[in-house]
Amino acid sequence: MSAKKFAFDVGITFLASVVNLLFGFIITVTLGRCLGAGELGLYRMTSTLYGIAMLIATMGIPAALIKYIAECKENKDKFNQVISSGIITSLFFGIIFSILLYSLSGVFATIFDMPMLSGLLKLLSPVFPFALIGQSLFGLLNGLREMKKYATGAVLQSGLMLIVTVTLIYYGFGVAGAVIGIILSSIGSCVFLIWTCRKYLNITLEEYTQTTKKLLKFGSQIFGANAINMINYQADIVLIGYFLTATDVGYYAVAVGLSRFFWLIPNAIQRITYPATSEYWAKRDYTALQKMIDKSMKYTACILVLIGLAVRFFAIDIITLIFGEKFVYSVLPLQILIIGTVIFGIFKSIGGSLPGIERVDLSFKITGVGALVNIILNSLLIPLLGISGAAIATTVSFSLMTILSLKFICKIAKVNID
Repeated sequence: MSAKKFAFDVGITFLASVVNLLFGFIITVTLGRCLGAGELGLYRMTSTLYGIAMLIATMGIPAALIKYIAECKENKDKFNQVISSGIITSLFFGIIFSILLYSLSGVFATIFDMPMLSGLLKLLSPVFPFALIGQSLFGLLNGLREMKKYATGAVLQSGLMLIVTVTLIYYGFGVAGAVIGIILSSIGSCVFLIWTCRKYLNITLEEYTQTTKKLLKFGSQIFGANAINMINYQADIVLIGYFLTATDVGYYAVAVGLSRFFWLIPNAIQRITYPATSEYWAKRDYTALQKMIDKSMKYTACILVLIGLAVRFFAIDIITLIFGEKFVYSVLPLQILIIGTVIFGIFKSIGGSLPGIERVDLSFKITGVGALVNIILNSLLIPLLGISGAAIATTVSFSLMTILSLKFICKIAKVNID
């Protein structure tokens, strides 16, 4: 892959990530200002449970598609078998999870002592078939490095979510309007992706069983790592909801939302470095791999550290200006979270390196250690320190995973990081 192509792919992916995060942030601001911290917290709990369900439902298939599409894109028969297996299996899992979420909605409402949560989860349940097929098609485009189409689909989805959510909140639908925004945006982006990818969709049942086993075997390893990553990303929210109140979730959601802005650049870079790492490793092109890893981390670090210092210093002004004085409780958690998100963000630029060099098992073990530390610290610190305790636990977990991951990447891939 030429340097020009790499730079273009990173640029277009970064731009899409900026737009998506900005649209999501506008939704958060709208909910916070119009409905208050309690309603924002209720929406965040709904979207968190949805994210966990989506992670389980995908079973790592989108990530497996990225890898195998990148490897077999020159073999038409294998290509058709891989994408057909991914789409058919995703549709099957989507139907199952729609039924499950609807059936278990009352259980979740009881666990978190949020009666309104049940109705919101039932409302959301039909989204899964569309969302899962959409994720598979995103995996297809990523594997082919059709990043312009990938970015267009991602921006369309977040744009639809913003328009529908803001419109329905304006007309008095409250949190339900935001949930409907998730549903309609997933349906709209799925239709767009099917149309965009139509020339690649030569659906076949040939070798379906064997191909599905291969996807699920690799995907299950990715799923394990991603599931534990989800714990690291969402354990704080879930445990705050369990130990504290929806209002506390709302305050913390603001801090988390602002801190995750630091992952825009590394997330964009990772979408390119992951398939590129798979390709370079398969071709034994270690020189290109070394150069890509070194420069990706170096440039990411230079940017994130400077931005992190600036946001940490002006945290009070930023939060009160955007959300108002009532969200001043979000300031301290944000200042703590910035430390962890910057450190972990530097690593995230090459976060797909271990799976790319076929050591998914190490990703699983490292994230497992981080998740265990995260859960233990959150359980201990939230009752003592509230949402600031959750921020401390998350920062420690992110830092630990970064140190362990870089150690093994340098050792196994035989790269040197400056």
